[in-house]
Formats: sequence, structure tokens, C-alpha cells
Amino acid sequence: MAANKKKIIILCTMVVLLIASGYLNYVLTSKIPDTNGGGDTALPTYFASVKAERQTTRNKEIAYYDAIIESDSATADAKAAAEAARIQLVGHMETESHVETFLFGKGYPAYLVSCTAGNINVIVVDNDLTATEVAEIKNFIIAQTGYVLKQIIISPYTV
Repeated sequence: MAANKKKIIILCTMVVLLIASGYLNYVLTSKIPDTNGGGDTALPTYFASVKAERQTTRNKEIAYYDAIIESDSATADAKAAAEAARIQLVGHMETESHVETFLFGKGYPAYLVSCTAGNINVIVVDNDLTATEVAEIKNFIIAQTGYVLKQIIISPYTV
């Protein structure tokens, strides 16, 4: 019976997180300032919706890993693998947030960072992204994370 209560609690938590992320997505995308002077907020809205969807998916993954870790029927190896995967996922989330905060501080109107075990992808909306700016972003990533130069991919998204 306790297993059913845990499942119900996890399910209710996921529903609340889904509703909260949808609300935050609506609130945050409706308040994005116009950076190009023309009233077109479709691009920042798209990037914000991708981030919100990514967060929702990650919350589901973490809940899935937690369910395996707390399960009475899971093997010790499965629990250890789930714990390792959860720790890695949380690490990627922290790295993405850290790099996105840096990009926000640099004044880029929209950006998206995606981390995996093998590389980090950065998409920056900038029509005039220079080699110096790319080098600055790469230097920050190298200094603040465990990624090396060949694992960093910077992609300018031109409007």
C-alpha cells in the first residue's frame, strides 16, 4: 500500500510541476521585452517555450529516477544506475543554468544551452556574433565547467 501512496504523491507532484511550468512559461513569455524594436517577440518566446518544455521533461526524468531509487523491487544495480544518472542530469542542469546566466549578463536577447556527457551546445541569437564573442563564451565554459574546447559548439542564430 505504501508503494501506491508514493506513486500517487509522485504523480501529483508532477502534475503540479507541469501546471506551474505552464503558468511560468505564459508569464515569462508575455513579459519578454522587445529587443529588435519591431514588436516581434516570436523568437524569444520560442526559446522560452523550449526551455520550459526542457524543464518539464527533466522534472519527469528526475521523478522517474527517484521512483527507481525508492522502489522496493528494483535491484541494487538499478538503484545505483538511477542515482548516477540523476546526479549527472542535475549536473547538466546546473551547468546549463550557469552558462545561460552568463549569456543573459552579456545581453544576448535569446539563447539556449544544452549539455550532454560528450558536449555542450550553445545557440545564441545574434546577427553579428564575432569570433571574439565566441571565444569569450568558450573561455567562460572552459573555465567554469569540465568541458574542453573540442566539446563546445557555439551556433549563432541569425534573424
